[in-house]
Amino acid sequence: MELLKHIKKPDIQIVQLINVSEIEWCNEAVLIYVKNGKGTLTHRISEVDEEYSSFYQLMLNDKPIIQGKYSSCPTCAGMLATGYGIENIHSEELKRVRECMNSEYKGIIDSAESIKSLLGLLNDGYYVLADVQLFPSDGQGTFFYSVPNELTYNKATCSQYYDPEFYSSVDGFPAYIYPTQSSELINEERVEEYIGRMRLNINPPRGLAYYETGFMCALLDGHHKACAASALGKRLSCLTIISPDRFYFAAGVKYAAGDTLLEKVGFAGITVDVGHGAKLKDYSPARGVREKDIHIPLYDLTGRKFPNHYINRYPTIQTMAGIINAEIDVKANAVEYAKTLISSNDEECAIKLDYLMKYLSEYRKEEAYSIAKMILDQEDEYYLKSAQKSAIKELLNHRNDETEQYMIDYLANHNSKDPCWDLVSSYWE
Repeated sequence: MELLKHIKKPDIQIVQLINVSEIEWCNEAVLIYVKNGKGTLTHRISEVDEEYSSFYQLMLNDKPIIQGKYSSCPTCAGMLATGYGIENIHSEELKRVRECMNSEYKGIIDSAESIKSLLGLLNDGYYVLADVQLFPSDGQGTFFYSVPNELTYNKATCSQYYDPEFYSSVDGFPAYIYPTQSSELINEERVEEYIGRMRLNINPPRGLAYYETGFMCALLDGHHKACAASALGKRLSCLTIISPDRFYFAAGVKYAAGDTLLEKVGFAGITVDVGHGAKLKDYSPARGVREKDIHIPLYDLTGRKFPNHYINRYPTIQTMAGIINAEIDVKANAVEYAKTLISSNDEECAIKLDYLMKYLSEYRKEEAYSIAKMILDQEDEYYLKSAQKSAIKELLNHRNDETEQYMIDYLANHNSKDPCWDLVSSYWE
């Protein structure tokens, strides 16, 4: 049977479009089914150690392209390390996909058709291919190409991020990227070309990513595009392959291993209804090959110093969790939304305002500046104290006559015991 599997050609079936209109980070998505998959884009996974963690390697043709150590505890941070360098791996399928990834995006169905050869490298089973907006960052405030090569803790690897402010957790979804190609291959002229295309085109070429774990994706193709997106302070739209990670059993059924009847299946926050009689074994592709021990080699992919204009600030995983838990609509007009929060005279809305400020200051600076001034214009309102510090921090990034007057007015109306006194005073340091 195993021999027949490799003789038969992979069969990639486009099952259905998925409604993702309520998902902020996703543009479009489609459910696909892989039959006779080659299983050469898969994981190697070690046994669980005494820390309840396992080593993982995302493999392409038996070479690791991203490496990690992930905990069984959903809210615990795992570790990430760079891999072999995807440019050193011979893959005709990836080569063919790269040739069509530079064309204008024409929709998720056309995209799925164009990358079928790569999808055929997966294990048999159901997957979602989604057009996802990813931040070119590691989730901790670092440019995606500035991560270390060795295994390093990363909060964005947890499958659930716990937010102590709201005593609540946020489930993982594709948000950040990790490089799989050597930084030395980045050509600045090519980055500038993509910057120009992204400025002019509402449907620019996409990157290609594999959803790895938590909030992190491995960038399979599009490293120049990611640098260009960062230079513009934008997210990078990527065709992202997502495996199922949550299974909703049918009402009233008992667990029966692979024969358990399902009602829905989750793909990193994208939920799909399944047909009557669908079983767990139908929707649960093998994550990878289990091995007793896995050695994590040290590769040299990152370390290059990039021009400052390539590097932008993006929301960290902590800020993203706050935005989600506070139920803040980041698609809405931020300034108008802030006015509503300010006029609410409510401490819970002030907490939302604080998170909105943190999000905007890392990503949409002009709106953050406008809202910061609005908050300080209402500085006598006690309920706004929780947002005041974020507002002052934002004004510290804008040194001009207007912001200086805000600082002078603040000091004139407060004393040295005020919690923001030293922060305001630092404006002149």
